[in-house]
Amino acid sequence: MMAAERPQSAGERTVIDKEPDVDRPAPLFFVSYAHTRSSHLIGTFFEDLSGHVQELIGRIPGDDPGFLDRSMAGGRRWAPELLRAVATCQVFIPLLSASLFESAWCGYEWYAFSRRQVLNRRSGRPDMETAIVPVIWVPHGTKSEPAVVGQIQRFSPSGLPEEVVKKYQLEGIYGLSFVDTNAYRAVVWKLAQRVVGLHLSHYVERAPIPDETQLRNAFTEESG
Repeated sequence: MMAAERPQSAGERTVIDKEPDVDRPAPLFFVSYAHTRSSHLIGTFFEDLSGHVQELIGRIPGDDPGFLDRSMAGGRRWAPELLRAVATCQVFIPLLSASLFESAWCGYEWYAFSRRQVLNRRSGRPDMETAIVPVIWVPHGTKSEPAVVGQIQRFSPSGLPEEVVKKYQLEGIYGLSFVDTNAYRAVVWKLAQRVVGLHLSHYVERAPIPDETQLRNAFTEESG
């Protein structure tokens, strides 16, 4: 297993200064979503987010700034590239919706990423930060949320007018793309800033490529 640089001794402070350089071909971020009839809109969102991240990071830390599984066939879900991406990406972005919570595949992806340790780049040690950034795709209400989802603060765009933030919370990214394209663009831009900021401050250790037979559905776990 390839790991981040660690302190050499208990009293020595080590800065993880792998220039936020995800080893090739690791993607910087991974978008987890439920395959539905509107999946083509997720592709548009992904391209918008990828473009912003590429501009902010200055160079591509890998072959592509992000990973999106574009396969629609269930039998191809665990292609080697998907397993590798979830074991090596630095930020995990689940697009929250009722459909996501019903997807066992998405639960497996969440489980696989959440097993990886998050290190503070400055101290080289674990802290309380998470590299999971839940984004509202479609408003769903908290009653349908699995326990593990409620344990993590969802993304909220900072620095935007209050009315834009409220629209995002009420409509989700999916709805904003129809009712207010300017708000959609602003929220996606802020999400890109959050992804890059998190990547610059924290490092998620690589994990062995997971064996799909050992994965569990995080959405059906009692405590996540």
